[in-house]
Amino acid sequence: MTGAIGFSVNGAPVELEAPGGRRLLDVLRYDLGLTGTKEGCGEGECGACTVLVDGEAALSCLIPVVQAAGSDIRTVEGLAIDGRLDPLQEAFLETGGAQCGICTPGMLMAARAFLDSGGEPTDGAIREAIAGNLCRCTGYTKIIEAIALAGRLGESGDDGAGGGTSRGVSGDRSARRVVAPPSGPAALAPRTLEEALRLMSETDARPVAGGTDVMANLAAGTISIERPFVDIRGLAELRGIAREDDELVVGALTTYTELLRSRFVRETLPVLAEAAATIGAVQIQNRGTIGGNIVNASPAGDMLPVLLATDAAIELAGPQGERTVPATEFFIGYRRTACAAHELVTRIRIPLVHGRQVRFRKVGTRRAQAIAKVVMAVAWRDDGIAWRDVRIGLGSVAERPIRATATEAVLEGATTDPEVAERAAATIEAEIHPIDDVRSTADYRRTVTGRILRRIILDEVPE
Repeated sequence: MTGAIGFSVNGAPVELEAPGGRRLLDVLRYDLGLTGTKEGCGEGECGACTVLVDGEAALSCLIPVVQAAGSDIRTVEGLAIDGRLDPLQEAFLETGGAQCGICTPGMLMAARAFLDSGGEPTDGAIREAIAGNLCRCTGYTKIIEAIALAGRLGESGDDGAGGGTSRGVSGDRSARRVVAPPSGPAALAPRTLEEALRLMSETDARPVAGGTDVMANLAAGTISIERPFVDIRGLAELRGIAREDDELVVGALTTYTELLRSRFVRETLPVLAEAAATIGAVQIQNRGTIGGNIVNASPAGDMLPVLLATDAAIELAGPQGERTVPATEFFIGYRRTACAAHELVTRIRIPLVHGRQVRFRKVGTRRAQAIAKVVMAVAWRDDGIAWRDVRIGLGSVAERPIRATATEAVLEGATTDPEVAERAAATIEAEIHPIDDVRSTADYRRTVTGRILRRIILDEVPE
């Protein structure tokens, strides 16, 4: 992207000269001097760098600044208005929710997004809203009390202008011009899919959508800053959720939050929303995309077993035109896919099968922010006599997401009962090929996989 990147911070306009791949976190802290936004893990796990982007909580360490163009950014400095604390800040002070200062700004911003959304400040809802924010001081009790108190007060803390005057940003409406160090990849910002494909082909630019994996890898030094980014987040052709004939069609740029909020998804294929709810926390769900989960092709990708179990097809576009690849043929090795050079995933098509049941289970170290030790989706039709069209998708039990075809054969046409459940569990434990790693052991994964399948089957056995 050439020229200045324009956006607003706490209501004040900014024009930034910087590589488009520079982290928004670095722009805020080092270029604009807004040091209230903290860096903790640098990879989307701790929430210390949470800011609001157009009102949504997001992790500034995972946002290339090119994606801030045209947005309203609000940081913790923008909560207080004309020296008057936001009611949320006052509640943190009153209840003792303010901690060491590293986690508190991110907690405040995540809580402000939650309260501004109109969510009812119950204990469970607050815990979910701040699940992506870690606190290592005295725990969460006082923080939850503070958010609940601010919620009861019914204060939004919004002055109607996108935030108050912030320390370090001019209060007038003339744009502040800032030149940042040449740190980070260059970024191209195409306006159409055709332009994006051309730029990728001509420059070998790396596509960036939600950035939740790419930016973490950039910070870790596992990808080069010399290779430019092509920002595809704004491409309208890759957005939307619709029904076409007997298929659910999901644009590759659909975020997990959009899947969760979609009434159409909940009515036609609720398992998609169920799986989306297990991915990261709110800040990740607001930015991460289903297309990114697919092309990242992690063996532990939470959405991928669902796509395998529901006979999804993945549409691609590239220099040679468009093509469709069944999900069962898309994942070809460890983090390897059937995507050719300079191709993009554009849409996912999922057949809507009358009478199909789909169950999803994920086992991780904790309830939130967990990478799966085992993830499973099971789909079938029950004709009143036996299971038909059985599909089992699995993650974290092989070098890639897989279908358990031998186990499917055991269940196909079977009348489910405890004996069938035991035989299917034994088959799937023999069929998978898990490994020992830092998250689990192969034996644990094998045992848990059998138990999950057994429970899914027995849950469907009539008493």
